[in-house]
Amino acid sequence: MEFLVKLVDEVTAVGFILTFSAYMIGIKFPDWDFKMKLKHRSILTHSPLVLLVMMYFLKEGDSFRYFFVGFSLALGIHLIFDLFPKGWTGGALLQVPVLGLKLPPRISQILFVIFIGISLLFCINHTASIFEYIFIFVLGIFSLVKNIKKEEKFIRPVSTFMVFFIILGSVKHEEVKTTIVKGSGIVKETALKYYSQLKK
Repeated sequence: MEFLVKLVDEVTAVGFILTFSAYMIGIKFPDWDFKMKLKHRSILTHSPLVLLVMMYFLKEGDSFRYFFVGFSLALGIHLIFDLFPKGWTGGALLQVPVLGLKLPPRISQILFVIFIGISLLFCINHTASIFEYIFIFVLGIFSLVKNIKKEEKFIRPVSTFMVFFIILGSVKHEEVKTTIVKGSGIVKETALKYYSQLKK
């Protein structure tokens, strides 16, 4: 209950609305390549290029930050799902317009991982507090769970999201780093106790 109170204090009503609105737009943005008459999985929409444009309009203390955070999160999640296609052929590969290139599977995979990392880095780096970070983390997990049926995949996307989010979160927020260190200490202590019992 105390956490919810602090969360409401930290994230304003405008913040919630802008974050959710941006998320709803961002989760579908990569597939706007169809509307833009581009080939599917065009690098123009399936990369953080749009985030770089948005960053130009970011200002200190501006409410647009919430929109940027929500959009970055959604873009990262969309790309995570795209990282696990049924097969790395045809429409699963990244396309480079103008040059008319279809990137090979390995390069497409590497670029997807890099783009996911950049998108989630931008998202987390613009959270102003640990409460915003947790709010975004919960929103991301909710989105992944919600799309299980549609995407027909869950374990790998969720694992990828959590690894990126926890590692990047530990760099931005000291509380995340502290929790990880404390958790690893508990795991190590438990493992040693279990090992000592096995030796008896």
